[in-house]
Amino acid sequence: MVLADLSNPKACLPPGFSSPVSTALGWVKALGLVVAIVALIRIGVHVLRQQGDGVPDRDDTFDKLINWVVGIFIVAGALAFMSALGLSIAESC
Repeated sequence: MVLADLSNPKACLPPGFSSPVSTALGWVKALGLVVAIVALIRIGVHVLRQQGDGVPDRDDTFDKLINWVVGIFIVAGALAFMSALGLSIAESC
């Protein structure tokens, strides 16, 4: 893997850090997005399976909605932490 030619790679890191924090937070954001997408798909499949059933299964739907909310909080937390460190989501160093 070839990285960009940087004369000072340490300049890409926030003060006080000696490792690629933005890469780790990028993985947290990606994991949160995967959890959110899987939860949304599970909600959709659950709703489709219920059609014609006549018996609402609210416990399962509530659990799947909680999964979706947890995914949103993971993504929001990663974005807030990156923003607190002064890292931009749209641009890399």
